[in-house]
Amino acid sequence: MIIHIENQTENPISVEDNFIKKIIATTLERSKWNSNEDYEVSVIFVDRDEIRQINNDYRKIDRATDVISFSYREGEGAQFAGMMLGDLAICPEIVKKHSGDYGTELGIEMSFVIIHGILHLLGFDHVKKTDREKMREMEDVIMKELFENWKGRVEN
Repeated sequence: MIIHIENQTENPISVEDNFIKKIIATTLERSKWNSNEDYEVSVIFVDRDEIRQINNDYRKIDRATDVISFSYREGEGAQFAGMMLGDLAICPEIVKKHSGDYGTELGIEMSFVIIHGILHLLGFDHVKKTDREKMREMEDVIMKELFENWKGRVEN
């Protein structure tokens, strides 16, 4: 397992590197990823302007978001991905806002966002209601394992 973590913001991240690695390993195990298979993931923390630019460049959505996933296992060139699972770009400023919106502690919200991003790398999606329900169910399974008091995401 190779996990690259880089903080490109001016502020410390609310979750320690070792716990980020645990979150990723738990997500892969619970989602039935072959844990014997080597993999590589990059997690990059960026500011609001950078995530907005990434979102606009790659998704044509001109707004900041909490996490964007880039899977190397789908699309053109996927056959050459090897052990590279993909990259996550996370904006702690948006995660902090969502923490307030959803009434969660910042570290718990950051953990949820990392799980959400890794599930996207594994092919989970939430465009269709049925897919969203499967993804939410998997997020809850993983969050309950990491945080015994997790009650689930309350959407507005």
